[in-house]
Amino acid sequence: MLRKIKLITSAVCCALTVCTFAGCEFSFDLFSGSSQSSSHSGFFEPPSWNEPSGYTVDDNMEQYDYSLKNTLTDNEKNLYNHIKFMLDNKQTSFDFENITNDDFKKAYYAVLYDHPEYIRTGFNYTYSVKTTGDHVDFHADPALFSDDPEIASKAEQELEAVVSMVAESAKAQADPYFAVKYVHDYIIDNTVYDTESLAAVHGGDDGLVIASTAYGCLVEHKAVCSGYSSAFQLIMQRLGYECGRINGTRITESGAHQWNYVCLDGEYYFMDITWDDPLKDDGIETKTYDYFLITDEDIAYTHVSDLTLPQPECSGKRYNYFYYNGLYFDEYNFGYISDAAQRMRYSSGLIVKFSNPDQLQRAVEDLIEGQRIFEIDFIDGGISYSVSASGCILSVEY
Repeated sequence: MLRKIKLITSAVCCALTVCTFAGCEFSFDLFSGSSQSSSHSGFFEPPSWNEPSGYTVDDNMEQYDYSLKNTLTDNEKNLYNHIKFMLDNKQTSFDFENITNDDFKKAYYAVLYDHPEYIRTGFNYTYSVKTTGDHVDFHADPALFSDDPEIASKAEQELEAVVSMVAESAKAQADPYFAVKYVHDYIIDNTVYDTESLAAVHGGDDGLVIASTAYGCLVEHKAVCSGYSSAFQLIMQRLGYECGRINGTRITESGAHQWNYVCLDGEYYFMDITWDDPLKDDGIETKTYDYFLITDEDIAYTHVSDLTLPQPECSGKRYNYFYYNGLYFDEYNFGYISDAAQRMRYSSGLIVKFSNPDQLQRAVEDLIEGQRIFEIDFIDGGISYSVSASGCILSVEY
């Protein structure tokens, strides 16, 4: 007897739809402001500054191979430390001597990408340059979280409270897989994608878009992709893991997107929490693990890095959701799928991952089109199935 089988394409559509929401503040690269022309570029001399008594710059980014700080020269690192010092002391405008806008932008961006906890100032800024002979005065005013310092301070405290809470719970997990899964699930369960903020970003808003920050994600519970990725980076850094962000696009469109890399037990993985938080066609939010700790090969099916940020080769598999749970298969074999289904028999369905789309196609032809899935003893009614955007993940609902 033929069984009722329904093909659901929403998994593919959701993955792609989420990507259209992936506009991020970092996509802006042009800054307004006035400047006088100068024939000088780069540092005239290393910037120097006097620290208050008892204060030192606390920064561990140089221990991480792929931090932005490690891409800088010694002079640029000095400027990076200076900017970090000023941010630590709640400064929201910057004055330097004998540097150019390119110098400032490189160091300032490195600080913000390495340190998502800094939410008072954004990537967008205006600047002015005054040149007198061989002397240059540089001034920058970044977009602000708030014009009211008390509001900004309260926001920092609120963010710190959530980060500390989530990090403490993650630390209590059994191993790195469960620690990362806890953070992944917490962010998705407590965040909705902010389409209104996306419209503001795409509309050329030159302010600081709160939804693009870790605060937007973890406190206001609304974020665009850079908010999701900043939140994940901040918590993973608090747990002591190397974690950074990647800029790029989805493979089918040019819209800006951002995701993460993270290092676990010496191996690097990609993570895209935004795309693991899709919106179904019926408007219901769901949670997936399609982009949970994946490899270069995996992400190449759907993402393209723009290579503006340093990124590692991601080849780790041990902590991938499917690999860790015995749901990853190099090749299709009915016996393997049957065993996996038995282990998941008390769930609402079966989700498995294959090494490539060809192996998944073999599974669809045998299990679905050939209806062999009904040989699994507890599957006796209609089913629906879907295929991921990568063409490597098969989801079957009973």
